Amino acid sequence: MARRLPPLNSLKAFEAAARRLSFTVAADELHVTQAAISHQVKSLEEYLQTPLFIRYPRKLELTEPGSELMSKLSKCFDEMDSAISGLLQQHNRQALKLRMGSAFAAKWMSPRLPEFSQQYPEIDLSFNYSQVIADFDSTDVDVCITFGNGEWTGLEAYPIIHLDFFPVCSPALVHRHGDITSPHQLADLPLLHDLDYYTWTQWLLQVGANDVNPRRGSILDDSNVLMQAAIDGQGIAMCSTALVSDHLAAGHLVRLFDDTFISRWAYHLAYPSKNAHNPSIVAFRDWLLTHANLDI
Repeated sequence: MARRLPPLNSLKAFEAAARRLSFTVAADELHVTQAAISHQVKSLEEYLQTPLFIRYPRKLELTEPGSELMSKLSKCFDEMDSAISGLLQQHNRQALKLRMGSAFAAKWMSPRLPEFSQQYPEIDLSFNYSQVIADFDSTDVDVCITFGNGEWTGLEAYPIIHLDFFPVCSPALVHRHGDITSPHQLADLPLLHDLDYYTWTQWLLQVGANDVNPRRGSILDDSNVLMQAAIDGQGIAMCSTALVSDHLAAGHLVRLFDDTFISRWAYHLAYPSKNAHNPSIVAFRDWLLTHANLDI
């Protein structure tokens, strides 16, 4: 059944005038003339065949039918406004898919994300966990945070954190093998590796422990698994402050030596150069660089 409704403009004009009890203020609100408001209200009264206002020389007063109509119209307009705002907000939401290693996500990124969400509530983040840089041409990843030298063809790359590497292990392992006071003692202890042997090789070269084979031990291709293996006493891992500070503070791990290897590589934020003006990517990049602890 078709609805029997007067023109919407007349309803809007009446509701504004009734809410403000002024044709002049209603006209300012709706960006029309006072004469237009008066005309629209008069047309509505004629359509309804009932007066909606008592018109005094210097003020307006609602009639009983006018008061009842105003109450219902205001509620309807509020509901319409809410519905339209919700649809616009949903339409204007932006999605950003991020790829990063799970350990970096858990230890460094996650504690900082509530502030990003508060600052950019319209951007919805989703996560893909991998330490391997994204193939942006074959995946739907928008931004990658990965460890490397930052020299990737076709990508914009920004250093976030330069890592400091040092050996850590569980207190139980120290108790089992006795005090470990010299890097040369590592020749007889199990080593744990993340991805490859690079960090152990560089650290041992730096401290002059040429008698220790850096290629011994297990490779655990996940930093979370590596740290847990160290906590469980499986061996000695080469880790960084950014990822193990909480485990050191809690006593789950102990640092064996003061010597630190600072890698020339770093965690980088990277994305395709062709997307350099994407507003969501720009917002996330600028926010992240503001919060990054660069040691270049």
